[in-house]
Amino acid sequence: MKRIGAGVFGLGLAALVAFVPWPEPPRPATPVPQLLLAEGLGFQARLVAPQPRLTALPAQVTGRVAADSSGEGYRHEWPGFHASARFAGTGITLRFDDAVNRWRVILDGEAVELSRPGRQDLRIEGLAPGPHVIRAEKISESWEPALFGGFFLEGSAAALPPPEPAPRLIEFIGDSDTLGFANTAERRDCSEEEVYAATDTSRSFGPQVAAALDADYRMVARSGIGLLRNYGGADPERTMERLYPLALPGDAEATALPQRQADIVVIALGSNVFGSSLAPGERWSDPSQLRRDFAPALADFAAARMQENPGAQIVLLAFGEYGPELVEAHRSASDLLTAGGIANRLVVLGDPKRNACLWHPSAADHAMIARTLIQALTAPDSGGSG
Repeated sequence: MKRIGAGVFGLGLAALVAFVPWPEPPRPATPVPQLLLAEGLGFQARLVAPQPRLTALPAQVTGRVAADSSGEGYRHEWPGFHASARFAGTGITLRFDDAVNRWRVILDGEAVELSRPGRQDLRIEGLAPGPHVIRAEKISESWEPALFGGFFLEGSAAALPPPEPAPRLIEFIGDSDTLGFANTAERRDCSEEEVYAATDTSRSFGPQVAAALDADYRMVARSGIGLLRNYGGADPERTMERLYPLALPGDAEATALPQRQADIVVIALGSNVFGSSLAPGERWSDPSQLRRDFAPALADFAAARMQENPGAQIVLLAFGEYGPELVEAHRSASDLLTAGGIANRLVVLGDPKRNACLWHPSAADHAMIARTLIQALTAPDSGGSG
C-alpha cells in the first residue's frame, strides 16, 4: 500500500513516485522443519526409529497429563507441558508419538526444536562426559492428545536425580491469549500453518511471570474457550467449566496423573465470553444478562480452584479492551470472593496492541502483561481485590 498523506491528490506523478511502500511485516517461516538445529551445537541430534532396550530416566514433569496405556510416558493435550531430567553420560534419547506439536529441547543451555516428530526418538550424542541437564517443553497448542514417552539412557550413562521443583507453582487458566497463540508473529493476517509456526507458549506471559518469581507454571488454556460461553457461542458443551476437570480435553475417560497444588492461580476467562456477539439460541439476550451470570460463575470457579489448592493466591485477570461489561463482571466476581472470605486480586489490563496473527497479543504485549502481573503479585497484600 502507498504511504499517502493529506493533500496527496493535488501532487503530480513525479511527487507520487517519491512515496515508498510500507515494508510488509515478515511472515512466520513455513513449513516448519521437522528437526531444527542451531549452528555450533556441542552435540549431534537426529530423529531415529524407536530404540529398544533403553532405560527410562526419572523426570520432573509439570502439566496436566495422563498415563499412557503402555505404562511408559505421558499423554498430554493442555498447553505448556514440560519435563526436565539430569544424567551423566555422552548421550540421551527422547521418545515421542506426536504428529501435532512443536517442541523445544534444551540441553545444558543449547536448544533444538522439533515439529510433528511422529513416532520417533530424538537421539542426542557427542556430549562431553559428565553431568547434564535436559528439558523438553511443548511450545504449540494441541487439538488432540499426544505422547511424550520420556527420557532414556543406554550404555554407561547414569541417571541422576531430577532437578528440584521450583519453590512455587503458578497455574494459568485461560484462552488463546494465555497460551501464546501466534505470539511471535509480527502481522495479523496469517494462515493456519503460520499460526502454528508462530505460537510459542514458553514465551507467553505466564512463563515470564513464573521465571521472574522463581516459580514453575502449569497451563490450562485453549483457543476460543470461555467460562460460560465460547467465542461466538460455539461448542456450548465444551466451555472451561466442562473441560477444566479433564486430564485430556480430547479423552474424557483419561485418568489424570497426580499433580502438585498451585500456590497462585491466575484466571483469565472473560475475553471469549464478552468478545463476540451473542448467537441465536444462546440463553442470554443482551450483554447485561451475560454480565450478571458471569460474575457469580467466575466467583464459584475461583472458589473451586481455592478448594483444590488450599492457601493459593487467586488472581482474576481481565482484558479491559473487551469493554465495561467484562470489567464490571470481574469486579463483581472479586467482590463476591472477598465477601466469602477468599482474598483475591483483580488485575485489569490496558490495551495491548494485538498485532500478532488474528489480532492476538504480540511478544511485546505478552511482556507488558507479564510486567503488570509481576507488579500485582509482588505488591503488598491488600487482602481483597486490587
